[in-house]
Amino acid sequence: MYFFPKFKRGVFNRYRKGMPWPEMLIKDASAAGGILLQIVLGRSKRVLLVYPHFPSRGSTIFRIAHNLGYNVTNNISRAKRLAIYWEYNTVRDEFQALSELKSIKVINLYNRDISKDKVDDAMHQAFGYSTKIDPRTHEGIAVKKSLKNAVHDGRKIDCPTVLEPGFIYQKFIDSSVNATEVMDIRIPLFQGKIPHVYLNYRSNQERFKNVPDRAELAVNVDAWLSETEVSQLAQFCKIFNLEFGELDVLRDKDDGKIYIVDANNTPQGPPKNLPKPDKKTAVVLLSKMFEKTFMAD
Repeated sequence: MYFFPKFKRGVFNRYRKGMPWPEMLIKDASAAGGILLQIVLGRSKRVLLVYPHFPSRGSTIFRIAHNLGYNVTNNISRAKRLAIYWEYNTVRDEFQALSELKSIKVINLYNRDISKDKVDDAMHQAFGYSTKIDPRTHEGIAVKKSLKNAVHDGRKIDCPTVLEPGFIYQKFIDSSVNATEVMDIRIPLFQGKIPHVYLNYRSNQERFKNVPDRAELAVNVDAWLSETEVSQLAQFCKIFNLEFGELDVLRDKDDGKIYIVDANNTPQGPPKNLPKPDKKTAVVLLSKMFEKTFMAD
């Protein structure tokens, strides 16, 4: 089967290029089992199209779908009533097939560029202030990052310095919470609504690394974000066409403001190093909000 051109990327789903056929066989067998179970349970319409890239099991959308009993596919012919644009690129261009779907809601269809300068521009519109600085005229410490998403190459620099294409230069945001740690607030959003937040802690010597040293689940959003800030975050999502995703936010201990430093439309999680009971709780909360926001009749 997997040696024929039509099925060389899978039968029930379209898997990544180069995936060994035994692995595709296992994944397709799992998909077939899920389809059969749905038929037995009378849930054949509970299909979530996640397109064009098939999500990993560690992705937030896969965990939500599994918790809600939805079969995940990126085979567009199996689309039923709901789809999500899921492309693992900073600037996305595989939206044409989704835009042609009829009578199917497509989440994040118009969220097509999550470059860090685009994130900052939308934040400026929603909040009235920005992280960007001109490294040629700024004096003191700043932060230099690639415009691309998920590169994790941020580093502190001394300014003034030359302007290098392909990077964003930002004010240094001191998110220290004690003598040894910095904290970022990771915020899941569903059409601007926030079910909870994650508090990610890192050593202040490794503030730009991807995986936090420890993480906490905070279900009391009001304890970490003001009513005005929640409203501004919702406005950011509207401007940015981000219907579902996560934001990484830093609170500057000097001016007290929050700054959006990253936006992700293909989130993975809950975060690593979050305690297992909290991970389960987070998935339940995410699932309830996803169902309420996108699946209500």
